Order: sequence, then C-alpha cells, then structure tokens
Amino acid sequence: MHERSRARELPPAPSLAMTDSMDILLFAALIAAVAFWWTSSRSREKAVALSRNACERCQVQLLDGTVTLNKMRLQRNDRGHINIARWYTFEFSTSGIDRRQGLVGLLGNTLTSMHLDLDVEELPN
Repeated sequence: MHERSRARELPPAPSLAMTDSMDILLFAALIAAVAFWWTSSRSREKAVALSRNACERCQVQLLDGTVTLNKMRLQRNDRGHINIARWYTFEFSTSGIDRRQGLVGLLGNTLTSMHLDLDVEELPN
C-alpha cells in the first residue's frame, strides 16, 4: 500500500519566484515589441518626409507617397553605440510616365544616405 500512495502524489506546484520571473520576462518582451514597432513607425515616417523633400528639390514626382523597407540590420553609429540601420526604397517619376527608384538610408533617426536614380542633366538648374 505504501507504493500506491507514492504513485498518486502530484508534482510540486511551480514556485512563486518562477511564476513572477516568467511574468516579468513576458512583460519585458511585450514592452520591447511595442518599442520596436513605435521606433519603426517613426523611422518610416521620417523616410517618407525625406524622400518627399528630395523629390521636391529635384522637381520630380514621388509616386504612391510611400516608402518600402528594403533592408534592416544592427550597426554602430559615430559614437560606437549600436542602432538599427534601415534602408527604404521609393519610386518617383520625372515625366509622370516613367518609374524610377530612390533610396533613403537611416541609422536610428539620422539620415545616412539618399539616392535618386537621376542623371546630372535631369537635375533642375
């Protein structure tokens, strides 16, 4: 009979410390995801504004009024801190008929590169 009572014993309940640490870990992951989404949205808005401004200066039309995330990676800034580098592509037109590519590069919230597929002869005087 002694063996039967052992077989019916339930496993010990998880400790309170283990449950609390899991809750904290899940909460931290949720906060990190929200922060990433928020910074990504701000970065995209900045890329749209920069591409719109570049198109206005070059007297070309930004098509669709939007940018598309092309590449993202971790990269160090000038001070050695790690930031997220993002490259966005956009399309513009010189005549309303053609479609050309542009590129905006951001490191964190700082513009690192801007390229429009234009020849020197096509730039305004």
